[in-house]
Amino acid sequence: MSNVTPPATLGERVRAARRGRGLSQAQLAGEELTKGFISQVESGLVRPSLRSLQIMATRLGKSLDYFLGDQFISAAKRATFHMLAAQAAAERSSWDEVRVAAEAALAQDPTPRERAKALRLVATADLSTGSREAAFDRVQEGLAILGPAVDPAEYAQLLFVRAMNYSAMGQLVAATESYESARRTIDEYEVSDPRLRARILVALGTMYRRLHRTTKAMAAYDGALALASRTSELDLAARGYMGVAVSLYDSGELDGAITNYERALELFERASDTSFELMVTQSLAAVHLEHGDTAAARDLAKRAMERGRAVGDERWAAVAEVVLARVALAEGREEDALVSAEHAEGVLASAGDDLQRADALRVIGAVHDSLGHVSESERSYHGSIAILEHIGDLADLSAVAREFAQKLRARGKLAEAFEMLERSQGASVKR
Repeated sequence: MSNVTPPATLGERVRAARRGRGLSQAQLAGEELTKGFISQVESGLVRPSLRSLQIMATRLGKSLDYFLGDQFISAAKRATFHMLAAQAAAERSSWDEVRVAAEAALAQDPTPRERAKALRLVATADLSTGSREAAFDRVQEGLAILGPAVDPAEYAQLLFVRAMNYSAMGQLVAATESYESARRTIDEYEVSDPRLRARILVALGTMYRRLHRTTKAMAAYDGALALASRTSELDLAARGYMGVAVSLYDSGELDGAITNYERALELFERASDTSFELMVTQSLAAVHLEHGDTAAARDLAKRAMERGRAVGDERWAAVAEVVLARVALAEGREEDALVSAEHAEGVLASAGDDLQRADALRVIGAVHDSLGHVSESERSYHGSIAILEHIGDLADLSAVAREFAQKLRARGKLAEAFEMLERSQGASVKR
C-alpha cells in the first residue's frame, strides 16, 4: 500500500491523514486551532499558515512534503517550516525529531539568524546523546555567524547551550563564565525575554551553589523567582524554589530545604514538567535521608523511580534508585543496597551520565565497605574518583576522596589515606 498516490489537494490530504489516525476534527484542532478551521481546510476554503500546518502535521505524524505534494514552496518557507517543527519538538524534548527538523532547515540555506538557531537546536540534541564535541562545534559556528549585535537573544541562548555543555563535563568555572556572558549579553542589549533571563539566573544559581558561592547563588535564585512570578511561569518558579532548597541544604538548614523542595515539587507537578519533577523528587528524598527521615526518603525515592520508569525516563529512575540504595544502606540492608546501586550504575553508564554514575560507584564502595569486601570497595571508590577526575568535577571529587580517605584510615592504610586526603584537599583548592 506504500505506493498508493496520496489525495490530490491539501484539504483532501489533511482529511485522509486525520481519518487514518482516527482523530475527529476537534481532536486535530486541539487548543491552538478550531474545529471550524479544520473543516474549512479540508473543504479547501482556507489555506493554513505554516504555523497551523506544522501543528496539524505534528499531530498527524506526517511530513511537510506529504501535505504540499509537488506544489512549489520557496526554500525560505521550507526552512521556516522545519524550524517551527524543530522548536515544537524541543518543547517536548523529542531530540531525535529536533535533529531531523533542524538539519532539514539547515539544508535549505536559511538566513544567518535561522541557521544559528538551527545549529543551537542540533547542539542541544547532541548534548542529549552525550556528543559534546559536536555540540561545541555547532555552538561555535552559531556564535561566529551571528554576533551579539545581530540577535542578542539568540546569541545568549547559544552561550547558554555552551554553558550546559561545560556543566555536563564538570567544568564548573567555564560553565559559570559562559552563563555570566549570556546574562551580560541580555543586560547590555536590553533583551526583553523574561523566560530566557530566568533560565539563565536559575542555571547561574546552580553553578554558584556548586562552587560554594552561596550568597551569589541565593541572589540568582531570588531574581529568577521574581521574574517567574511576574510572568506566571510555574516551571521557572519551581526551579527557583529548588535552587533555594539546595542552597539551604548546603548550609545545613535542612527543614528550610525540605519546605522549599516541597513547594518546587508542587509547582513542577502543576506545570507537568516531568524531568524537573523527577529531579526535585529525588533531591527531596536525598535531603530527607540527610535529615535522618529514612521513611520519607524511601517513599520519595521510590516514587521518583517508579514515575521515571512509567514515563520512560530510565536515567532519572536510576538516579532515584541510587538514593534508594543509600536508604537501604542506612537501614542496614546492605544486600538490597548493593543490588539497587549496581543496577543504577549500569543504567547510568549506558546513558552516559558520568556524574551520576560516579555517585552510584561511591555508594557501591560504601556498601562493600560495610560488608567487609575491601577490594571491591576500593575498586568502586577508585572508579568513582577516576570518573570525577576525567570530567573535572572538583567539588564532588573532593568529597569522594575525603570519604575514601576515612575508609582507608579505618583499615589502617594510613599512607594511602594520607595520599587520598591530599587529593581531596588539592581538588578543593583548585575549585
